[in-house]
Formats: sequence, structure tokens, C-alpha cells
Amino acid sequence: MRGVVFAGTAVTRPEAVGSLYRMEHGGSWSPVKGIPLDASVQALTPHPADGEVIFAATRVGVFRSGDAGLSWSKLNLPADGRQFWSFAIDPKNHNVMFVGSSPVGFYRSDDAGETWRRCQCDHPERFKMTFGGSRAMKIAFHPSDPRTLYAAAEINGFLISTDGGETWHGANKGVLELAHVPGLHSRELTDDDTEGMFDAHSVCTTPARPDVVFYGCRMGIFSTTNLGDTLHDLEVRRFAPFRYTRDVRVPADDPRTLYACFSIASRSETGAMYRSKDLGESWSRVDESVTAASTIMGFGVHVSDRRGVASVTRHGQVFYTLDGCETWNEVQLPTNAGDAFCAALL
Repeated sequence: MRGVVFAGTAVTRPEAVGSLYRMEHGGSWSPVKGIPLDASVQALTPHPADGEVIFAATRVGVFRSGDAGLSWSKLNLPADGRQFWSFAIDPKNHNVMFVGSSPVGFYRSDDAGETWRRCQCDHPERFKMTFGGSRAMKIAFHPSDPRTLYAAAEINGFLISTDGGETWHGANKGVLELAHVPGLHSRELTDDDTEGMFDAHSVCTTPARPDVVFYGCRMGIFSTTNLGDTLHDLEVRRFAPFRYTRDVRVPADDPRTLYACFSIASRSETGAMYRSKDLGESWSRVDESVTAASTIMGFGVHVSDRRGVASVTRHGQVFYTLDGCETWNEVQLPTNAGDAFCAALL
């Protein structure tokens, strides 16, 4: 682990910098070269095998760095005017990559990002939102079946592909069923009480339980073993004072552990990182030594060393640990940075 920390920001106010910041442990932040200052970086994905390579999904395109984030070049995607909100690399075949877009859609590369083609996605918008189309926030691979993939769409729920990502469709039977359960109702942007369960932000899988998918949304974390037909509530509120979930991840070198960031809402004055060492049966906070003053919007776990975790709050606090959450470092982004949405470590 090199101790290089990244934080992606978006243009959320006039003249704000919506780009990517890079910092080496013990140093200071600097905007990277090659990503525009108005790109709005939404997702960061380090390569699982090459420590020099990292990808950034932004609202103006997808970028790649081959020198540990010092310089970046734009990939040639058939964007069709879409924004890009997620990026995933097949853990079994690193030449296969997917990008998720807004409005919800997917693009696939079979040559490590050199060329791309748009996949078919039959998933109409469930809600009419003032901020535009729904967003494919996260993509996950089945640990052993290359034909099965999953995705989470903000305000549009759970999606699956059973043909290797060539076609995608909604799989929201279980989401809708739980959306009618008392205590899981929530509306913020519409007049529909089912909105909260469809406000999805993350999906992840683990080889420790290959047929389980973890689904993170406004109402907490849920699991499914039958492609979304039914969902099981992990009831994170038993362990945390809030349950709004922005991201859930499994460290590559620790398949029985889950990390998650919880808060109250997308805009709040608090947030915390939690860890489960038993795949969601119990949770404990791991960042007690720091205090988030706004919602934790995203985090990253080092691709090969579980000791490295970096998280970012909406208002630009970056917290990172290099020793497995024993100690945390806090570094504030520059004052001209826009709201922060994602973080990563090399």
C-alpha cells in the first residue's frame, strides 16, 4: 500500500471545483492533471492487479491513470450525452469492465477499457425526479458465475443481468414488498412512500457467500439470495443510531467482512463508518476517533490490503486509515472544492 489518497468532488455551487484531488500520506491535496475542473467525479475504481492504474467515472466521461493518479486521459466511450456514475472491473477477468450511467444504462469493454459498447437496459424510470434521470450507482459481479451481475440505481432500485451484462432489467419484487412494511416507508422527493427503498446506492457480493447480494439504500442494508425476489433486512439500526447507507463494500482479502458508511440523510450533520466481521449479523463503529460534520457520501477499501480505508464527507472531510482502523487521519479538502462523493486509496 502506497498511501496515496484520492477524493472526488462535484460542481455543487458556482465556481466550485468538481474534479479529483490527490494526496500522498503526510502531504497536501492537489488537483490532478487531465480531469476538467467541472467534471464532477462520482466514482473511483483502482485496478485490482496493477497498483499504478485507477479509473474515475465523471459526469463528462470516464478517465484512466496509469501513473498512480498523477495524470489522466479520457476513455473513448459512446457517451450519447450521458453522465457516468459507476465503474467496475471483473475480478476474474480484468479485461472486462463495466460503466454505469445516468439515465440508467451500462457500457461494456472486453479489452481493458480501450473500446466500449452500450448494453441493453430495459428499466424505465419509476419516479419523475427534479434532478433528472436515475443513476446506476454501483455494479457488482457474482463471485463465481460470470454471467450474473447486479446493480443499484438511485431512486430506481435493484437491477440484474443474467447474460454477462449484455442486457439488464429491474428486479424489484423484494424491494417493493419491503417498501410497504411499516418502518420502511420514506418520501423526500416524491409523494410515494415506497421511495426510500428504491433510493439505492450500493450493491456488493462476497465469495464467502457467493449467492448473496447486499443492497444498500436510504432505509438500510438488505440481502437477497434469489435475484431480488425477496429481501432480508439486516436491521443495522440495532447497532447504529442511523441507517441511511451510501456504500457497502467487502475487502478483497477479507471476504467475511463488510464495511458500510451510515448517516441520517443525503444532507445531514453526522455520519460514521461501521464494520461487520460476520457478513452483517453484527456491526460496530470503527472511526470513533474522528467526527463527521456532514454525511459520509462514499469510501474506498484498498484492493489488496484490508488495512487501508478512506472515506469522504459531503462537505470535504477526508478520513483515512492505513492500519486497519486502529488510527485515523483527517484532512480537509480545499475550500473551493465542491461537495465530495467518493474516495480511494492506492
